[in-house]
Amino acid sequence: MLSAQTLDAMIVACENAKSVLRRAAIDPSERKTLNITLSAAVAAAYLDRTPEGLAKAEARGRLPAPKVASNGRRFYTVADMIAIREALGIRPGKADDERAVVVAVQNFKGGVSKSTTAKHLADYLGLRGYRVLVVDCDPQASMSVMFDINLEELIDETHTLSNFLSPQMDDADSFAKTIRHTAWPNIDICPANLGLQDTEWELTATIEDGPSAIADAFRKLRFGLEEVRGDYDVIILDPPPAMGFLGVNTLTAADGLLIPVPARQLDYLSTIHFMQTCREALELISKFDPTIDYGFIRVVCTMFQPNRTNEAQMFQVMEKTYAGQMIKTPILLSEEIKNAGVLMSSIYEVNKPYGSHQTFTRCRDNLNTVFAEVEREICKQWPSRLAQIGTDKLTEAL
Repeated sequence: MLSAQTLDAMIVACENAKSVLRRAAIDPSERKTLNITLSAAVAAAYLDRTPEGLAKAEARGRLPAPKVASNGRRFYTVADMIAIREALGIRPGKADDERAVVVAVQNFKGGVSKSTTAKHLADYLGLRGYRVLVVDCDPQASMSVMFDINLEELIDETHTLSNFLSPQMDDADSFAKTIRHTAWPNIDICPANLGLQDTEWELTATIEDGPSAIADAFRKLRFGLEEVRGDYDVIILDPPPAMGFLGVNTLTAADGLLIPVPARQLDYLSTIHFMQTCREALELISKFDPTIDYGFIRVVCTMFQPNRTNEAQMFQVMEKTYAGQMIKTPILLSEEIKNAGVLMSSIYEVNKPYGSHQTFTRCRDNLNTVFAEVEREICKQWPSRLAQIGTDKLTEAL
């Protein structure tokens, strides 16, 4: 068949191109490494300290001597900041007896920057010192690729998310076994794999087994996360762009919902449909499990271009209609994010800006402001952190 031969040829060509792109984007060892370094000012901000405070602690011997660049300026790695938090007793996350907050970044509309937003949120929280687990529930596996997961290596692996969720797999009884480390010392991932789409159909087949089987199929991920919620501070779910059984699993597992929406009319209208579908799904699920509820639901405007009149007007409409449910600061459209994405990275993983340093700094600061709002919503879910909410002044007591 000509069509089959054509598709085979296209697949081979794409696979060859993928290998070339991977070699160009990833370290020669074919494993992604975290080589980012942060200035004293940037590191101190993520630590909720000041550069002067860090310098005093280093001078007093409370912290080891910092690394110094050839220009004489101090710099820090992510591992350094983890060590600093340990030395100073800084614990940004939950108390030992509390559970991880599960955040689903979800919208049905394609091209709204769903996975990109989830990736940047994970990396931001990693820089802030939280222990993060990312769960890629999308068969497209964009998030897994950004965290340098080789999907081909998972083909024969039995401990995968698809096997765990599949009602046909009797031996996939441990969610923890699906988790893999990333280049980030405090971010792990449960990757998507090529069998996840088949799992969607297998979960759908439980309809024939009656209400009890359907209820369990809807909550399979929720039950699995219970196994590891004590090990992390935040669990980020990257759902598929559809409300099938996989989509419902992410909704039932989440404590909070972050909805990315560009300031464009079509995206705005499609999000209304998404919210209606979510409402109907939650109403259905509540018949099986009345305990499912969200601590927060927030809309974040993505890829925003404030100099475009139509987008500026649409943003005003979003502010009014979403009222107190909207993140105040929009994520600005930036070539820095786009260029980082070409290399399967986030802006937080980039050392050298693609444009000017000013553009890079503006992009990073914008993301920090957005995700600081999300971070506050997350912290509100922990009783141990409620007293600290609203305290924006950096602590200097080192």
